[in-house]
Amino acid sequence: MHKYHIIIGLVALVLILPIFAAKSHARNFLHKAPIINCKILNSFPHDESAYTQGFLYHDNFFYESTGKHGHSSIRKIEPESGRLCTEYKIDQNLFGEGLCLWNKKIFQLTWKSGKCFVYDSKSLARTGSFKYKGQGWGLTSDGQFLIQSNGSDSLTFRDPHDFKKINTLKITDGNTKISRLNELEYADGVILCNVWYKDKIGAIDPVSGKIKFWLDISNLRPLAGKKAEVANGIAWDNKNKRLFVTGKFWNKIFEIKLHQPKQITSDL
Repeated sequence: MHKYHIIIGLVALVLILPIFAAKSHARNFLHKAPIINCKILNSFPHDESAYTQGFLYHDNFFYESTGKHGHSSIRKIEPESGRLCTEYKIDQNLFGEGLCLWNKKIFQLTWKSGKCFVYDSKSLARTGSFKYKGQGWGLTSDGQFLIQSNGSDSLTFRDPHDFKKINTLKITDGNTKISRLNELEYADGVILCNVWYKDKIGAIDPVSGKIKFWLDISNLRPLAGKKAEVANGIAWDNKNKRLFVTGKFWNKIFEIKLHQPKQITSDL
């Protein structure tokens, strides 16, 4: 009799476990961030030879960091015409990466050389540099710290005065780690991020590291020319509440609208 009870118990366990697993999977699925479609409001010319690595908007100009050895640079661009106002090329052995503005200074990462260059935001004259360990991908600022990605599932918060690491933040969507974090832009308490190989922009909670929503921009790349590669470039115009996106070898910069309940406004 005792053996019979054991068999019945085991059968019941086999039948019940999949139900609990399904419920657990459903809970995880429900906690995934929603996906929001984007609407194109305007477009601007963009140099399709630019391998865009960093992108920002400041005082009515676009600023861009381009990559590839021998082609890396920092640029100041007139939005309406796409005219290149100022360009400084960096050493041909370096690979330009993320770009951000903090306190009238522009910071530019490099990929594997562990160098961050600092420029005057008005003239683009180089005023200094920092060294760091590991790879440099994306860069932004929340007004207090610099926030850096390195291609992993973590963001690093750094002191803008000396580039020292303050802390790190793991990024997840539900229970799923989000890696290959690339170009970054901070706006109204969220960190907008490109993810390498994805035509989606994630909005990260800077405290929890959770993705709050995804912005689907897959409708843009087919409109950006035959050479267009992955999306990589996010810029926010705080004064006029405009969001701009572009990508590697894209021939356009798109102004897009976010279909979401809460409007994004920048803290910078």
